[in-house]
Amino acid sequence: MRKLHVRSALFVFAACVTCLSQQPRLAAPRPVRLRITVTYDGQTRVRDATVELQDGLGFGTAMNQKVTDQDGRVEFNTTTGVHRLRISGADFYPFEGELEITPVEDFHAETFQVKRKTDAEATPQPEQSVVPAIRLKIPDNAHKEFEKGSKSLEDHNWSDSRKHFQAAIDLYPEYDLAYNGLGVACSQMNDTTAARQAFVKATQLNDTFAGAQRNLARILLSEHNYAQVALLLNQSLNVEPENAWALENAAYAELQLHRFQQAADHAVRVHQLPHQGLANTHMIAGYALEALGQKEQAAAELRLYLKEDPKGPNVRRVQEMLERIAGKGK
Repeated sequence: MRKLHVRSALFVFAACVTCLSQQPRLAAPRPVRLRITVTYDGQTRVRDATVELQDGLGFGTAMNQKVTDQDGRVEFNTTTGVHRLRISGADFYPFEGELEITPVEDFHAETFQVKRKTDAEATPQPEQSVVPAIRLKIPDNAHKEFEKGSKSLEDHNWSDSRKHFQAAIDLYPEYDLAYNGLGVACSQMNDTTAARQAFVKATQLNDTFAGAQRNLARILLSEHNYAQVALLLNQSLNVEPENAWALENAAYAELQLHRFQQAADHAVRVHQLPHQGLANTHMIAGYALEALGQKEQAAAELRLYLKEDPKGPNVRRVQEMLERIAGKGK
């Protein structure tokens, strides 16, 4: 009987998690200057932190990555609307969050607080600093086209960015970053076929390109190709093991494949990281743990969902799950 509960729940839950990668687009975005300040405790500034700015769909390019200065600050030329961001560094846990810039703003500033690692945990991982060999051979003229494409992407000029990324690829056919940028531009133009081809090529050229693997996984999630999603996101996690979005969606794909232990393992890891906006991961963990017969752990995860997102779209469903686990909903 437990399997029947889980399978019917998966069918209903699919629509809820798919929407994670289908946020509405805002009309007529306006140019704006964005300043991000990173601190450890609200006061102590974090220098040399990498800040990756993404749009509301979670897309980003290499040109949207900057390193904080001695005052813990970075600035971006971007547009109004919803953006996601990821902050990473050697001595603190990666942070993922979201911000919104209203249409009336010309300048927007926000401060984000990260959590320090212990001295033992803060050892840099050398493999993350290795530059793929194909990126050491990029010709100057191809790099200039890539920069133009990235600037057009920031300005939401999708057709222009697509043209420049394609020009960069024509000049240097092994340009994995340009293929990824091309895929983002095509996605924004609703040319999913071309976007998929571009992301596939980027991952073929560089099998450690975690960002391109996540971007391809977003498309495959909307197509319910869970086996490939799980494969891609697990590959990305080999490179960036603390990416909360990849962990949550790998867990969701594994849940759909009835790989309950893997789903539970990945979902529980999300809670150990900053995961603003990813409360659904506790619901995924709840389903997986219930399927494994670990009812107390499942109930604990479901209560975490209610704590983190008390007005979320899945509150009623989580409450029903808790009643069922407690034996009240049979």
